[in-house]
Amino acid sequence: MIIAEMIIPKMFTAYAEDLGYQKHNGLHHYQYYCNNCDQLFSAAWGRAVNMGYAERGSLFACPCCGRPHEKHVAFVKRNIAAPDKVRLVVKEYKSAVTLEFSCKAVVFYDYLGLQGATHREVFRFDIAKQEATLSVTHAGIKHEPVEIGSPFNLALFQSSMLSIFSSRSIPNTEQKSKLTKVLKILRDTVHQKLEKHLGHKIKSMFVSPGTHWGMFLFPLFNMAYRVACTDAPNLPECYRDEHKAVFAFWNTKYFDELEGGQLMEDVILNTRGGMDFISALVELSGLPDKPRVRRILAENPFEANILKLAFSTCCNYDHATQLYRGITANRKFRADSWNGGELNSVSYDGLAEFLWEMKEIYGEAGIVRLVNEAKELHTRDCIRLYEQLNDENKEAVVGEGIRLRDLHDWMSLRHKKQGHKNLKFDVPEHIVRRLSMQHDRLRFFLPAESMELVEAGHQLHNCVASYSDSMKQHDSWIVLVADDKGKLVACLELVGSGNPPNVTRVLVQAKIDRNQCISKDKKLNAAVLAWAKDAGIEIKTKDVNVPNKKNNELEVAV
Repeated sequence: MIIAEMIIPKMFTAYAEDLGYQKHNGLHHYQYYCNNCDQLFSAAWGRAVNMGYAERGSLFACPCCGRPHEKHVAFVKRNIAAPDKVRLVVKEYKSAVTLEFSCKAVVFYDYLGLQGATHREVFRFDIAKQEATLSVTHAGIKHEPVEIGSPFNLALFQSSMLSIFSSRSIPNTEQKSKLTKVLKILRDTVHQKLEKHLGHKIKSMFVSPGTHWGMFLFPLFNMAYRVACTDAPNLPECYRDEHKAVFAFWNTKYFDELEGGQLMEDVILNTRGGMDFISALVELSGLPDKPRVRRILAENPFEANILKLAFSTCCNYDHATQLYRGITANRKFRADSWNGGELNSVSYDGLAEFLWEMKEIYGEAGIVRLVNEAKELHTRDCIRLYEQLNDENKEAVVGEGIRLRDLHDWMSLRHKKQGHKNLKFDVPEHIVRRLSMQHDRLRFFLPAESMELVEAGHQLHNCVASYSDSMKQHDSWIVLVADDKGKLVACLELVGSGNPPNVTRVLVQAKIDRNQCISKDKKLNAAVLAWAKDAGIEIKTKDVNVPNKKNNELEVAV
């Protein structure tokens, strides 16, 4: 029985194909079909100054009938059909509801070549089977029906022509209330029949369609999902946008299309067998059937994989739920944007392996802290560093009993060392004796090998390790400064000045932690002044505060 019908005589006033820039004149070419006078023509557009140099390809008038085309123009690709005259019908059956979309379509098949085609789509919501399918017949060729219930199968958005109901179409502007009514009758009928079949109330199936996929596609996709998973929440709003937004959403939940698709197929199979949606998710994800877990899944079933990770890592129920909350709340573990999201997030396997290894050292409470204090403990960097450590260093993580707050710095240093080719420095002995000395509680010394520079750069958070080649070739000499406890507090750079044989060494850099000038520390500044005077080194840097530079005669050949 027909319960809703709508005839749309024209979807657009004109159809356009972008032909690109033509080499012979450098202008942007389009070909057009005017739906007012059935004429084909082409035009070349340049840049219009009065439009802010925007192209005028969508603002034109037909040269044959004079009809202006400014709003309702469909931009289509070669050999892709676009609907013209449309009929929408909603039919109700004993145990099913259908939406039939049929149209006469136009197709650009060549330059100034246009042909007609017929197209028909049937969305069938079989309530008794809890199944939704799409059947497409194009140009007399009928394709096999495909199921459209899984939220991890986005093929519907590409295979259906209903995305054409966009803001450019005539009915979306002039008959939007009628389109909304057709969609509402379909949704309400499916909803009522499903409640009658189940014998209990279910949540509303209404979702806002957005603009990217037109008025129908996202609501239909959500209805198909809810018919299969009746007590699931509606699909999130990201499904209204282009596919990369959906992929990014899956990534933040540690799902991909293949894994998520397989899980959802199994869940749908169980729900059709009489199991409720949450119970199916709990069972298939290996989660404990506890109220807190069920509440989480009822609000966001896409977080099943994060729950699975938390409960497979922690035996203690409270630790597992805290771990789950930490992972979902901490953006450091997840993709933050559509572009390159996967590169900016930690993989599921990488996080799982790291947590398992760290649990052996710090226990469940420790890994909960690693996740919940991720920013302070640099946990994301720790995961990436751990993945890149060699076996010897991974064993050392366990053997050396590093404190949790020192874990990042320890692994960072080990990572630098394992990839570093050590160089021995052969600084002349008389230079070593001249520059190495003790001043009060500070020790000035030259590193003997490049590994010492790696450690110095790590402790002082600077790039002094990159001076290894310069030290080896005597282009620069690095002097390190340590306190009476052996902790590095500063590094100095000396370079040659003048021409042989009258080459002198001058101080050109004097840095403390994070490349700050040594002048910020008065005691260190005074110690460097005294050291430079005793070593006979001229100071030529603003890093050191020299009170009376005119009387400072320190320049001595070294």
